[in-house]
Amino acid sequence: MAEPLTDAEHEALEALDYGEAWLDAGLLDLATLRAQYQRMQGGGTRKTARYRAETLVAWRKACGSLDAEQVDAFVTVMQSESDKKFVNAAIAELITASQLGPAELERLAHADAKLIEKHAPLIRRTVLARRLADGISDELLDQVIESKDAALQSPLLRDPRLTRKQAERVASRGANPTIRSNAEAWVKDKKAWR
Repeated sequence: MAEPLTDAEHEALEALDYGEAWLDAGLLDLATLRAQYQRMQGGGTRKTARYRAETLVAWRKACGSLDAEQVDAFVTVMQSESDKKFVNAAIAELITASQLGPAELERLAHADAKLIEKHAPLIRRTVLARRLADGISDELLDQVIESKDAALQSPLLRDPRLTRKQAERVASRGANPTIRSNAEAWVKDKKAWR
């Protein structure tokens, strides 16, 4: 931050539950702060997490693809947040955001362990889903099966890229009885393999 904050800007930060870390990290600018504070004072919502969530969405859109420095800035801001529910929602949204590339997702996954530990399953699901979009190798299928994540396995059941042998593996080791049963029915469907 270049200039010291005015009393009015400090008041706005406090009223909207922003810490100065938001400004320091570049996730929030003073124009946005002033506009949100004016909106709040003019009868806008008193739920401050909505303003902060709005700021994060605007930040992600403005950044395009996020780089390592931006991921670090985000983590720093989340570490300074006291609203744990907001932090968990913000991290989950960032994990699934298309602006987060594989290297940056990996960086986030290895950031503050206490901050990220709850999100390990979502990170794993996101990584596997992105890899599945590129193709279904036997090695990747094994990782998807080992994850026991039904949300990843269900879409595979009618994926035309899945081979019969791969479908047989899902039928024998799928995440739940429904997935195993559906995969088995698909394997037995002669029309599916013509």
